[in-house]
Amino acid sequence: GIYTKSSHPVRYGVYTEVHIGSYTFHYNLKGQIKTIIGTGNNWPHPAEWLKRTAANNWVYYSTGRYYTGAFDLLGEYYLPCTAYPTNILDQENPFSRPAVQAALDMAAGMPASFSKLRGSVDRRTTAPDLCAFLDQAENQNPGRLKNEAVELHDILGAPITVLPPDCRLVDYDVVPIILTEGCLYNCHFCRVKTPTPFTKRSRENVDRQLLRLKGFFGPDLVNYNSVFFGQHDALAASPELIIYTAQRAYDFLEIAGSYMQGPRLFLFGSVDSFLEKKEDFFLALNRLPWHVHINLGLESFDNTTLAMLGKPLAAEKIKQTFVRSMALNRRLPNLTVSVNFVLGEQLPASHLAALDRLLDDRTIPFTSRTTLYLSPLIGSKDSGLLLDQFRQIKRKSRLETYLYLIQRL
Repeated sequence: GIYTKSSHPVRYGVYTEVHIGSYTFHYNLKGQIKTIIGTGNNWPHPAEWLKRTAANNWVYYSTGRYYTGAFDLLGEYYLPCTAYPTNILDQENPFSRPAVQAALDMAAGMPASFSKLRGSVDRRTTAPDLCAFLDQAENQNPGRLKNEAVELHDILGAPITVLPPDCRLVDYDVVPIILTEGCLYNCHFCRVKTPTPFTKRSRENVDRQLLRLKGFFGPDLVNYNSVFFGQHDALAASPELIIYTAQRAYDFLEIAGSYMQGPRLFLFGSVDSFLEKKEDFFLALNRLPWHVHINLGLESFDNTTLAMLGKPLAAEKIKQTFVRSMALNRRLPNLTVSVNFVLGEQLPASHLAALDRLLDDRTIPFTSRTTLYLSPLIGSKDSGLLLDQFRQIKRKSRLETYLYLIQRL
């Protein structure tokens, strides 16, 4: 299978499909509910669906009020709506709709139905695949799924509060591995930071995570071809640990045998961790069996804005990072560096002016392989103004430019 861009819903991987009334349910290879699609007249839209993540969070894929321009805004043909707070502009609440809640309620009751069916089938005449599915699915009730989410956090020893925006390229289906905890800067504006001080994990810790993660995902691991190195600045780990974990994860998780093609590795980096890394390190990343995606939070090219955000960096250093990211993207085909900037009506006018000057700087050798993400600050209320600002920047930009919608695992 290959992740692709399509204006109609695409299902990925190997799964079991169950039809009940006006709903279609997809179950992963552990017998756990993965996707719900409504087909009846009460369902909001035939191109909308629900998906449950490995950490047991439901996401509603909406055509939304932006449907005709969703790809222009997001790089995708859908708007992900979550049951937890995020920075989505004008987020609708599909989980309050009767048809959506009915689908979730029905999914919650399905394990009991599977258990009843399992007790009535004759195993001598019933297909072995059906028997195996019923054996798995009858125990996957909401309590069990909730406990598994707790188990995943226990394996990692830290929560995954946000994923890089580039994870949209694999529909956020990633195996998480923690290399570092916390962040170097703890900027004032950030709403996804963790309370722990910045720490680096050991090789032994990484090996323990991988061993338990392989058991956690079990037979469904074949549906994963990508990993996320967490938390918020895995690039600050030592070059040796990053390369070791990348190679070890590829082999131990049997990524080469994944049903999905095109393995990808995602991680966040900071300005300092990026600038401190030597050329040899990036060359080593480029030789890995992954396509490596590094996402950098630059936020602004304006010193006044950086001070307001509580980001302890100077604009000149951020420009240096931006220019280096362009250079790496031009030279290394197996590495892609994307960059984030903030949007918010509370920011000074000098923020957009500085970004506009940078995008118009003809001395910088821009490359189309760089993606620019614009993240609305949580608490911004004037969505119309922010969308106008976004479109103004996008028209000016020589880069792929999209909104960054915060989504966790």
